[in-house]
Parts: sequence; structure tokens; C-alpha cells
Amino acid sequence: MRIALEVRRTLDLEASTARRQLFLFRLWARVRFRHSTGWTEPHPAIIDTGAPYAVIPASLWPMLRLQRICDLPLRGIVPGKAAELEATLAKVSGQLLDAIHVSPRFPLWAMLAKTDQVPLILGWSGVLERAKLNLDARRNRAWLEL
Repeated sequence: MRIALEVRRTLDLEASTARRQLFLFRLWARVRFRHSTGWTEPHPAIIDTGAPYAVIPASLWPMLRLQRICDLPLRGIVPGKAAELEATLAKVSGQLLDAIHVSPRFPLWAMLAKTDQVPLILGWSGVLERAKLNLDARRNRAWLEL
């Protein structure tokens, strides 16, 4: 099964100058999560090949059916305690969707952020480890083969 991803290109306003324009590229998927009475509405999520786990903002996870594992700080590329956020590692169930297809349900290891100041991210554990990522950057096309 193939799930289409969206390739978004945005101007990097901080790095661009009058003489050069630099762009940021991101891959986006639509994901929904299992809750007590079915599934959430689909949400846009960044596909992050450098993230070991998914990251779910605080406003999304209280309604989900989940299994809490342990409290862990959420860290990124910037080292040190100043760059940590409080989070809980949990196991949730998700599905990927595009305009035509819906993936089978998959288990997803996710960091439940205790803030909404983070984007919804899909990392390796649960999604990318089960899929083949295809990217045609010249044509702005990408998809996951499950």
C-alpha cells in the first residue's frame, strides 16, 4: 500500500537575503489516533527521519487510548536542560491516510508533550520502521510504502 505525503517548501525568512533565497522543505502526512470510541479526525504531522519517537502535543493526547510507559524529558538537537520539555513516553495506535488510502492500524511509540508548543511529529518507532520512504524532490512528490 502506498500513502501519499505532502512536500511543503517554505521560504526561510531568517536565512534568506535580498541576494539569495533559501527554502525549508518538510514532509507531511495525515495521521489519526485510536481513542475510546473509534478514531480521531486526521491531523497533519511532520515526518521526521531524525526523531526516534512521535511527538504528540498536549491538546491531542488526553482523549487517546494509550499505555503510559514512563516520564522522559523530550530533547532535540540542542543539548542541555534548557532545551528539555516534560513528556511521557507512551504507546498509542495510529493510522496514516491520504486522499485514497487508509493504512492498517499500527502501534506507535510517542512522547506525550505537556505543552502545545510542539508540532505533531511522526518519527521512526512505529511508522518509519515499517515503511519504505520514497522521495522525488525534483517533482515535489513523496510517499510511504507499507
